Amino acid sequence: MRGGRGQTGPSTGGKTVINFYAATDHDSFLKKMVEVYNAAHPEVQVIYNSIPNDDYDDKIKVLAAGSSDMDVFWIRTPAQTQQYISNNALLDLGPFIQSSGLDLAPIRTTSLPGAMRDGKIYGLPTTGSCWMLFYNRDLFDARGLPYPVNLTWNEYLDLAKSLTYTENGKKYWGGVCPPWTMNLGASAAGEYLTAPEPMPYTRRYAQVLHRMYVEDKSHPSIEEMSVGTFDINPFFEAGNVYMMIQGDWEFFLLSPSVNYAAAPMPVFEGVAPGLSVGQSSYYVVSPNSRHQKEAYQFIEWCTTSPQGTAIYAETGSVPSYSTPEALAAFQKSVKVPGVEYRFSAKVGGEQGTEPYYGEINDAFIQEMQLYLIGEQTLDKMFDNFFKLRREIIANN
Repeated sequence: MRGGRGQTGPSTGGKTVINFYAATDHDSFLKKMVEVYNAAHPEVQVIYNSIPNDDYDDKIKVLAAGSSDMDVFWIRTPAQTQQYISNNALLDLGPFIQSSGLDLAPIRTTSLPGAMRDGKIYGLPTTGSCWMLFYNRDLFDARGLPYPVNLTWNEYLDLAKSLTYTENGKKYWGGVCPPWTMNLGASAAGEYLTAPEPMPYTRRYAQVLHRMYVEDKSHPSIEEMSVGTFDINPFFEAGNVYMMIQGDWEFFLLSPSVNYAAAPMPVFEGVAPGLSVGQSSYYVVSPNSRHQKEAYQFIEWCTTSPQGTAIYAETGSVPSYSTPEALAAFQKSVKVPGVEYRFSAKVGGEQGTEPYYGEINDAFIQEMQLYLIGEQTLDKMFDNFFKLRREIIANN
C-alpha cells in the first residue's frame, strides 16, 4: 500500500487525518485529487492508500469489516455497494448531504440509486461509463447521408440493413454491436432482469439483437465475434463499418486516424432520446470512521465540485456528476464530434442493484446465446430464463 500506515487521530501538525483507500488503477488522478484537496483544506490531511487492483476487492472487505484505520473507500460496482449495505459496513450520508445542501438532481435518478436503500444514501458516485453510438463520418459523407443522431432502435436497424452490402468484393457492414450486455436497450428504458414477467422491453431488445445478428446480418454474428482473433476496435477502424454500439471508453481507445463521431445510443419508441446506461463506482464512508463529517466533505468535493470533477475529466474519466468545468476539461482532451452527447446523456444503471443480480444476468446471457445461435425459440428462451431466475431468487 502507498501513503504509509493508516492514522486515525490528528497528526502532529494538528490536522484531522482522513485515510482514503482505492485501487492502484486510479493512481493517475487520485494522487492529484488528494494533493489539490489537501492544499485547499489546510485543516485536513487526506492520506491516499492504494491497493493493487487485482487484490483490492478482497482486501477492502477485510478492512471494512471493522477497522477504524479506514475513513473513506472506493467500491467498484452498485452490486458490491448493496452487499456492503447489507453487511452494515457503510455510513448513511443523508444527514451530511442535508446539512451541506448538495443538489442531487444531476444523479438522483441515474447513478445515485446504486448506493441507496430504503431512501437512505450510502455513497456518492465517482466516475461512470455510458453506452453510445459511434459512426464513421467518411462513409456517411461518401453516400451523402445524414449522421445517425437520436435514432430509435427500429430506425437504427433499418439504416444498418440498408448500409450492409458488398462492393468490389469488399463487404460493408451496417454496424457492429458486442454481445456483452444482452439487455442493453431494455435497461436504458428502465427495465432490468429482475422486472416482473413478461418483461416487454427485454423481449423487444432480444428481437433487436436477433434481427441485427441473424435476420438482417447487418452486424457480425455471435459466432463471428466469438472467433479468437476478433477484436471490435480494429474491426471498426478498418473503414468498412458504418456504425458501432459501444461505451464512452472508445474516445480513448479508437485510433485518431479514424474520422469518427459519437451520437446518443438508440432508444425504443416512446423512450426519451438521450437515455443510456452505464456503471458507476462509489466513494463511501466507514461507520467506524472517527472523522465522519470531514470524510464526507472530502468525498463530496471529489465527486461534485468543479475542481474535483475536472480532475477526473483531465485524465480521461467521466464524472458521474457532470459540471461545466468537467465538460470543458474533457472536450480539451477529446477532440471528437459528438463528445457533448456524453455529458448530456441521462445515464441509468447498466445492471440492477440486487446482490444476486450477477447470477441472474449470467443465466440470461446463457439463454440468449442459445436463442441467437438458433438452438431455441424466443418463447423457450424466456421460459427457461424465468425458471432459472426463480431458482436464483429462492436460493438467495
